[in-house]
Amino acid sequence: MQTRGSIVELPVNRDQRSVSRQQAVRDHLERLLHSAEFDASARSRAFLRFVVDQALDRHEENLNQSVIAAAVFGRKSEDFDAVLDPIVRVQAGRLRRSLERYYLLTGNTGTIQIRLPKGGYVPVFETGAPDNRGGEASVNRSAAATRASGWPIVLVHPVEFSAPHDAQVASRMNDELTMELCRHGDVRVMRQFDAEASAQGPSARFELRSGLRREGETYDICARLVDRTTGQQIWSDEYQAGPGSGFRSSLDDVARVIAGRVGAEQGVMARVLAGEFEAGRPEATGNFTAIQGCYHFFFSHQARQLIPAVEALQQLAAREPEIPGAWACLARLYLVNHSFELTSLQTPIEQAISYACQAVALEPSSARMRSLLAAALLVKGELQAAQDELEQAPRVNHGSLAYREILGWLLALSGDWERGVALMRETMERNPYCLPHVRHGLWADHLRRGEYERAYVDALEFRDTRYFWRELMITCCLGHLGRQNEARMSAARLLEAKPDFTQHGRRLIGYKIKAADLHERVVAGLRKAGLALV
Repeated sequence: MQTRGSIVELPVNRDQRSVSRQQAVRDHLERLLHSAEFDASARSRAFLRFVVDQALDRHEENLNQSVIAAAVFGRKSEDFDAVLDPIVRVQAGRLRRSLERYYLLTGNTGTIQIRLPKGGYVPVFETGAPDNRGGEASVNRSAAATRASGWPIVLVHPVEFSAPHDAQVASRMNDELTMELCRHGDVRVMRQFDAEASAQGPSARFELRSGLRREGETYDICARLVDRTTGQQIWSDEYQAGPGSGFRSSLDDVARVIAGRVGAEQGVMARVLAGEFEAGRPEATGNFTAIQGCYHFFFSHQARQLIPAVEALQQLAAREPEIPGAWACLARLYLVNHSFELTSLQTPIEQAISYACQAVALEPSSARMRSLLAAALLVKGELQAAQDELEQAPRVNHGSLAYREILGWLLALSGDWERGVALMRETMERNPYCLPHVRHGLWADHLRRGEYERAYVDALEFRDTRYFWRELMITCCLGHLGRQNEARMSAARLLEAKPDFTQHGRRLIGYKIKAADLHERVVAGLRKAGLALV
C-alpha cells in the first residue's frame, strides 16, 4: 500500500491489509450515516453511500454526473443533461458541507475521514495518523481551501474551567458554542484540537476564548474575541447561568448568545470585516471580498454601495456556484432594495426568491437561509409558502437561537400571530441581545389589537434606524394617541428619511404589513399625524 500524505489509496491488489482498510472505511461510513451530528438529507446520505461503495469497489468510472444522477436521483441517464439539471453538483456541495460540519462537531480526527474533493465525485479517505515520512499530522484540506480563498476563520478554544467536576459541563458548552457559530453565517469555524492536528492554527483570523466558574448553583461565564492580525481584544463580556440568572436554558443559551454576538450577520466579526472593506484594506481576500462588500453595505447604510455589492456577488455566484453565502447575500440585497426602494436598480422580488431558493438548496438545515426565503415570499404575498418554509427551520435547528426571533417575526407577519408572538417573546427571554425585528413584530401585534401605548413603547425600542420604518412606527402610534405636536415632528423626520413617502407609502407599508385591516390602521395613524398618503 502506498500513501500520499495521509490520503489512503486503496490498491487494486486486495491483500489482507487492503481488505481491513476497506472494512474500516465501511464501518466508519455506517457510524457517520447513523450519527445525529451528520445533518445530511436522505438523498445526500444515499449519494455518500453510493460514491464510497463505488470507490471501494474500484469503479471510479461510475463516479460522474450522469451515472450518479441515474443511480441516486432516479434520472434517466440517456436523457440527462448536467447543464439543464445541476442536481448532482448541488447535492455534492450540500454533502461536502454536511461532512465538514460532522467532523467539526465530533472532533473525529483520529480515525478515517471521508472527503469529497471539490471538482469531482471520487471520495478520498484520510486518517489523523502521522505520516511516517514527515511525522506531521494530516492537513484538513477543506480548511486549506478555505484559507486559499481568503475566507476568515475563527479558532474556538476549549472552554476553560477551574474545578475538575466541571469538565463535562465545559465540554458541552464548547460543543454548543461551536455548533451555534456554524449555524450563523459566513465566517468559518475551527476548534483548537483540529488546528493542532492540522498544524493550521496560526492562519485563523480570530480566536474565541471562554471560561466558566461555578458559584453554588450559578455559573459565571466570561468570553473574549481576539483579532489575531493585531493581537487586540475586540470584544468581551460576562454572563451568568443558573437559578435566578435570567437565562432560561442555563449554559446552553449562554453559549448560543455568545455565538450570536460574535458570529451573526450583525456580530462583532462582521463589523470588523465591514470596517476593513470601507477602509480599503480588507484582510480577507479572494471569494470573501464580495461577502465583505455586502457586510459594508448593511453597516454603512449607503445606497450607492448597493450596486457594486450586487455586481461583485453576481460574479462570485457565477464563478463559485456552491457558496451558499453568495446566494444568500444576493437574495438579501435584492429583497432590501425591492422592499425599501433604495435605488433605481431593478431587483424584482421573483429574483430574490430564486436566489434564496439556491441558498436553501445548498444549506437546507440553515435557519438563516429559510428565513430569508420566507421573508422574500412574504414580501411577494405568498403567505402560505412563507409559513411552510418557517415550519422547517425549528425542526432542523432544535433549541438554537440563531435567527429564532426572525422566524417568530415572519410567522406573525405572515398571519400566524399567536405562534409568532409567542416565539418572539420566548426568544427575548432567552436572549437579551435579540435582533430589532422582534420590536417591529410586537409593535404590529399591539397595533392590530388597538393597544397604542404598548405599540408606542415597542416603536421606541426598535433600534434599527436605517431607512424609514422606525419613524413610521412612532408617527403612527403618536397619531393614534392624539399627541399632535410630537406626531408632526416625527412625520417630518419620516419624510426626511424617505422624501417620497406620501406618494409611495401605501406600497412600502404593504411589503411587510399584509393584513388589510392592520395596513389600514397604520395608514390611519399616519393620517391622524398629519401625513396623508396618496
